Amino acid sequence: MKLGQAFRIANRYANVDTAKKFTQHVVPEVVKPARIIWNQAIGGLFLLFAVSFLWYAIHNRQNPPGMIFGIFLGAVMAFFCVASFLKARRISRR
Repeated sequence: MKLGQAFRIANRYANVDTAKKFTQHVVPEVVKPARIIWNQAIGGLFLLFAVSFLWYAIHNRQNPPGMIFGIFLGAVMAFFCVASFLKARRISRR
């Protein structure tokens, strides 16, 4: 089958209104769970970063600047983690 024939067959059976209705119904149902999973994955990544920075702070108790640095970055990553999980929850409740 040549490309021109394929286009003619597709134009005969495919209707723009049908495709538009399909995308209006299917795309939101696919995008919403994808956004939820994305925010949960990012929240999990920030959780791993927070734990690693806090672990660094615990192991550098004798080095006060290192401990402060680890606690600060751990707190920032924990904040981003909580914010990301809350955003995923907010999206799922819409």
